[in-house]
Amino acid sequence: MFNFNDRLQELRSTIIGLVLLSAATIIGFVWISIGVNQWLSSHLGSVWGPIVLGLIYFLPIVIFAFIKAFVRQPAPVQPSNTDSADMAAVNVAKVFEGLSGRSPFLVAAAAILAGFLATRFPALLSVFMQILAVYAEDVKNRATKAAQNHSEQAESDSKEP
Repeated sequence: MFNFNDRLQELRSTIIGLVLLSAATIIGFVWISIGVNQWLSSHLGSVWGPIVLGLIYFLPIVIFAFIKAFVRQPAPVQPSNTDSADMAAVNVAKVFEGLSGRSPFLVAAAAILAGFLATRFPALLSVFMQILAVYAEDVKNRATKAAQNHSEQAESDSKEP
């Protein structure tokens, strides 16, 4: 299921690739800088050429500073109740309210199992919650039928004498 050696090998190859890529980029920038320095020194002189090259390197920092100075920070977004995690918690609470008439051991076991499924197998949590909701509804329907049968039996017992 999870091969640690393969994952380590992939990580190692990714790190090596990134180091080689960054080294090649740095070497390329060094050679470009040497070429630009030679060209600027021949056109602007031995003093002004390196100064202009240094200013060219500071240009991205200046642009970044202007962007940071004049761009407004977005207002923090308040969490909403329509978030899927919040809705899942509300649904779980409703299912456990439906089981409130049952044994506390049953409700506690269902809560523990739901917590385990939520942390280890989140895709199965919705299926488990649907099963619990159907069970709670079935228990309520059985209680309603039993109450109706009991009231009908009490009515028929009172009419017989």
